[in-house]
Amino acid sequence: MRSKAETQRLYEEIWRTTFGDSDDFIALYSRTTFDPRRTHLLTTLDQSRALSHVQYLPYQMRYRDQWWRAGYISGAATASDQRGKGLVQHLMRASHQQMWRDGCLCAFLIPAEEWLYHFYRKMGYATLYGKRLTPTLEGEPTDRPSGEAWQQYRSWQATLAEHYPTVAHSYHQWRTLLASLALEEGGVGTIGETTYYYYRDAEGKRQSVLAIPPAEEPADGAFDLSAPFGMLRPLRIAELLTWATEQGLLAGEQLLPATLYHDEQRIVFDLLDEQIPTNSGRYCVLRQHRQLLFAPRPNDRLINPLTPDQLLAALPTLQHTLVYAMME
Repeated sequence: MRSKAETQRLYEEIWRTTFGDSDDFIALYSRTTFDPRRTHLLTTLDQSRALSHVQYLPYQMRYRDQWWRAGYISGAATASDQRGKGLVQHLMRASHQQMWRDGCLCAFLIPAEEWLYHFYRKMGYATLYGKRLTPTLEGEPTDRPSGEAWQQYRSWQATLAEHYPTVAHSYHQWRTLLASLALEEGGVGTIGETTYYYYRDAEGKRQSVLAIPPAEEPADGAFDLSAPFGMLRPLRIAELLTWATEQGLLAGEQLLPATLYHDEQRIVFDLLDEQIPTNSGRYCVLRQHRQLLFAPRPNDRLINPLTPDQLLAALPTLQHTLVYAMME
């Protein structure tokens, strides 16, 4: 079994060669975020070199007064000479199953390139919408005290959660975000009534990663809900559907093309989850009672089954989850 130091060395190696981040950033990430218990690595037989890496970071998600666990996929990478062998897919499956055991209701990620949306869709992820409009800053922000900025951030996210399921940072995660911005001469400051989280790009221009409007501005007024921003994958599907059914959030008409039976009383459909087989089976939504029934079934007995990403089409509220991942 590898020691924590050895696991950290291997993950830092593949992170550095794949993403090209600075040593300062990698050191910050290792110090504040890295946890070998949630890190999945494939190495050479002598463990001298990392071949592929995936880890997940624990988050809380909130919608109104409902909280649940979620996992953010971070640093999915494969060495350039090992790509095309399905190594990341293997590690993603292991990570998804670990998140399921840890009680995470869903997983989310932010693809670094456009083609990766298709790549992750094959693993059950559906596209999220809700890109924040963050233009280049015009003017110099006035630094905001840390404690005041944190309280405003918490209040702003609570307001968002009244309208959309929202990823909530802990204070530690938020402080790590500030530390990562500081590495690029950034921080938190105000221009007029708007608070900006910003950094300097390679040309020395200030760029914002997040802009928090005044409290009186509508919470959804600064988001483009047609722009893809990330991806979401349901993990504990029966629990997610039970919650959505109880909340009246299930858009039943979206399920009709795949349903085996439907009327005013119930909707019956099959679902196939190749990454988490525990989820595969037959689901019955009792519409008027807002209840869910589930029966596990082997894959060869599933009829026209939905996949996890297709299921999210029936949960439009979750399609607009606002994702703010640490160190995006």
